[in-house]
Amino acid sequence: MKHRFAHFLFGLLGILLLHSPQMEAADKPASAVKTEVPVQANPQVPPFECEARVGYDRDLMLPGYLLPTSAGPRTCIPFTSTAAHPPAGYRGDFYVDEFSDAKLRARWQRCKADKGCYDRVYKQVMARHPPNREYNDRDPRHRFLLGKVEEKGGDTDLKSIRRPGFFATAPYDEPIASADAQTYIVEFTAPAEPYERLHRNLTADIKLRGWYIRGAGIDDGKGGKMRALIVMSGGGGDRVTAIDDPSDVLYSIDAKTGASILNSFPNKTTGAKGQAAWRRVQDSLHRAGFDVLAFDRRGIGISGGFSDTNTLQQGRDLLNIVASLRTGIGLRALAPNGTISLGRNAATALRGDTPDAGLPVLLLGNSRGTMATSWAMTMNFDKDCSYDQATIACKPAVADRTIEGAILVAEFSAGAGHVPAETTAVDDGRGPGRDRGLFIGGIEVEHSIVFFPSSATLAGTSKWPSAFFARGLWCYASGLEGTIDSYDRVKGLKDLVVVRGPHPYETWPEEEQQRMQERMIAYAQAVVLGRDGIPGRRTWSNMKELVATTSDVWEPSTHPTVER
Repeated sequence: MKHRFAHFLFGLLGILLLHSPQMEAADKPASAVKTEVPVQANPQVPPFECEARVGYDRDLMLPGYLLPTSAGPRTCIPFTSTAAHPPAGYRGDFYVDEFSDAKLRARWQRCKADKGCYDRVYKQVMARHPPNREYNDRDPRHRFLLGKVEEKGGDTDLKSIRRPGFFATAPYDEPIASADAQTYIVEFTAPAEPYERLHRNLTADIKLRGWYIRGAGIDDGKGGKMRALIVMSGGGGDRVTAIDDPSDVLYSIDAKTGASILNSFPNKTTGAKGQAAWRRVQDSLHRAGFDVLAFDRRGIGISGGFSDTNTLQQGRDLLNIVASLRTGIGLRALAPNGTISLGRNAATALRGDTPDAGLPVLLLGNSRGTMATSWAMTMNFDKDCSYDQATIACKPAVADRTIEGAILVAEFSAGAGHVPAETTAVDDGRGPGRDRGLFIGGIEVEHSIVFFPSSATLAGTSKWPSAFFARGLWCYASGLEGTIDSYDRVKGLKDLVVVRGPHPYETWPEEEQQRMQERMIAYAQAVVLGRDGIPGRRTWSNMKELVATTSDVWEPSTHPTVER
């Protein structure tokens, strides 16, 4: 019963966070909050049946469902669950209405007036301002491993950027190397963001760079080929050209405690651990015929810029990039043969034809990249709001008709309302924990930055034309109910893949990584070709059935818990 009580308690905490008569309780640590208000039952979420310990990167007990596996007929398969639940009799869209930017900003202002809340949260809010550590890293070895170049804005030597062919040699032997002859080095122009302008008096444009891998087109089923583009936005640690030595590991296990220990990068041999896994995704998409654009967000890797934190601005960047590929505005491209082209000529070189109409586009985000992708989708299909300004003002949706859907892996799309009930001290100290809502309001007000999304992305999901979701069951980004909430709101083609693993895709078992890639490609092909369905989907109707769609394979740091 302990896991049910914890689920109940944290659900009540979510209620307390929302109502001003109880605000003084909400701004105290979770352990200090008590209430008798019942949680409303959700028929799509059957009662939890067990609890089990998971390893990396949770190292804690989680609720679960009992299902048959090769380990036993009553195996507890765990997952993160949502903390906040609508109170009995609540009317409205709880996870949208109660976690808006306006309400989160108001909560932050009340927090600033409360010493206990202020002392608990203020330090982490004020510490999360740009630049990140990489910006000031002048270690030559680190810079080499991360693939960084000498930044000279529009005069930066694009030939100095590492190409896919670099990874052909041992010990890397990465399949992406075979795409070298189809890969352009591309550079886009982006404006300074609000933090830079308002807090640092920086106004110069910056340059965003990456690989554009031209595809052969996907089979249209009629004997022809149809080209389409997938734009990839990486997670917090991803760098497009970073070296990822296969002898290095992301984490180790403490022999005494059994706890996972995250290894630090860059080290002597690896710049960004996990990047090789994402280059395998690029390769899979390219082999399936898609054009693939993988770029580093502003402030990291081969891109310029001071700040890498504002995911709302990164969403704007995505929309501008898609437009630039049609118009050529602010675009520079280095062809595989070494020829550099500018503007419309660059767009034509990439498109291979008149670029004005553009290609069908899908936006693919991983972890932090799902925040940028979700903002881009929100601005394109719902509304474009200035959440990183002192005053929130909204404009009509951008309505770029070439954008046909989103692919979200380890996603944050469900917003602040679906923070997990089960958090660790590490979570609570870095923003994604129980104070995420206060953190969102705080950095908007204090830094003119949007990092984690409020409910604004969830609010607009019903207007997205299609979406693909993939996540580990015990991902820390949101409760599993949150991903279901996002998925349910999409009215067009959609799929949801879950695996027995944590947040980082690169830690999932190899066969599950392969399954995710296959499902992603099936979704993308179905969308681009206008099909009515996605072949091979695993069907489900509630959360237990969704959990049962996982393959019978576990991320290795978590061992099955079987009830006798």
